[in-house]
Amino acid sequence: MDGGICSQMHQYLLGQLYAEKGYLVCFDVSFFQEWGSDLNRKFVRNFDLLKAFPYLHFDKASKMAVDFYKRKCYFGGNNSGTRIDDFSFLQFTPPVYLGGYYHLPPEIWLKTFRSLFKMTPGVLDNSNEELCKEIKDCICPVAVHVRRGDLSVDVYAYGKPASFDYFKKAVRFFEEKLLLPYFYFFSDEPSWVEKELISNLSLNDNFKVIDINGSDKGYMDLFLIAHCRHCITSKGTLGKYGALLGDDSNKYVILCDDETEYVWKNLFQHPIFL
Repeated sequence: MDGGICSQMHQYLLGQLYAEKGYLVCFDVSFFQEWGSDLNRKFVRNFDLLKAFPYLHFDKASKMAVDFYKRKCYFGGNNSGTRIDDFSFLQFTPPVYLGGYYHLPPEIWLKTFRSLFKMTPGVLDNSNEELCKEIKDCICPVAVHVRRGDLSVDVYAYGKPASFDYFKKAVRFFEEKLLLPYFYFFSDEPSWVEKELISNLSLNDNFKVIDINGSDKGYMDLFLIAHCRHCITSKGTLGKYGALLGDDSNKYVILCDDETEYVWKNLFQHPIFL
């Protein structure tokens, strides 16, 4: 298990598909002690899964088990570099170490995601609770996720970062579609959003840049995004997972119109590619 809160959710979901078959599943969390950051070593990556979803059953693998299984039973995934539509690994039986990265049939993934991940009270701290109440009281809150950090440049698995033009079109979409949209910006680089992005958008006083959560509290941003009525996503998964946590038949989810994002088409009720 590695990465930010969304990667942890995805990897836990994968493990649960085996747990449902009656297999004992343990998770290797050594990444968080040995690396614990993004690709650029700029932003921290903590083990936050149980902070966000404290009700989940979770067994941590011992160092001895990790060393043995990794050496003897390693499988490298179907999405580690090249994305392959081969899901035969779902039929594996123990012993096996699932390393690398995976994608799953969307119908299986979405059903399991919805059954596993629920927003529960008591997760947010006081500052985030106040902001969450503000979002709930807002007439039409729109979350805008602006992923920067290690995805602010072209990365093979994610493609090019979301452009200024993309955010312009996304904001314009909601200003034309909704009566009183209010935009909440979430980013791992909120100062960049303030200085570089906002000035390129047609916004007046109908926005707020959220800067109370660093990368060590990404799971709180996740919950705040989920409480927004609509969502503008960028590369990465925080905006998308937040939108899915609060998805309904009236929610518009904006995505970048490029090939790396089309895998999300069947996961949202109203995806819009711009």
